[in-house]
Amino acid sequence: MHKNKKNGFTLIELLVVVAIIGVLAAVGVVAFGGFLGNAKVNAAKSNHKAITSYLSAEFTKCSLGTTNLTYLTAGDPTNVACSSGPADHQTAIIIHLIQSSFKNPYTQAAGVATGAAGTDPSEGTTSVFCTTTPAGSSKGNCVIRTLFETGQTALVDTILKE
Repeated sequence: MHKNKKNGFTLIELLVVVAIIGVLAAVGVVAFGGFLGNAKVNAAKSNHKAITSYLSAEFTKCSLGTTNLTYLTAGDPTNVACSSGPADHQTAIIIHLIQSSFKNPYTQAAGVATGAAGTDPSEGTTSVFCTTTPAGSSKGNCVIRTLFETGQTALVDTILKE
């Protein structure tokens, strides 16, 4: 007599495998959530650095003798005279940055907004607030603020226009 050899897995073996896969999936979901949170924070910080570098480079052009700065707008590019103060550049800067696709990594809405002195923007947004000092001159500064995560201190940089 030959005994029939049965090939296959028992129900218990299959349940153990399903349980292991479930545990691995649960750990993976938690780790992936943390990864996404870190990616959003890093994207907001990267936006801040890029905006700060861009604005510094643009204002340096004025110091080197350029007469106008050109900003992208929805229609034709907008020229703002270097003889104008930073406050006169603020709206064009913000529109340019929005047209350049700076997004809030948390909401995917526009990532750049008009700021107010000493006020933090919403999470993931970078605000630009420019002042001309003394009034009527071409000098002043723009304060760039980015709240990269709720409950944290905002990144703040001041770009001088001389």
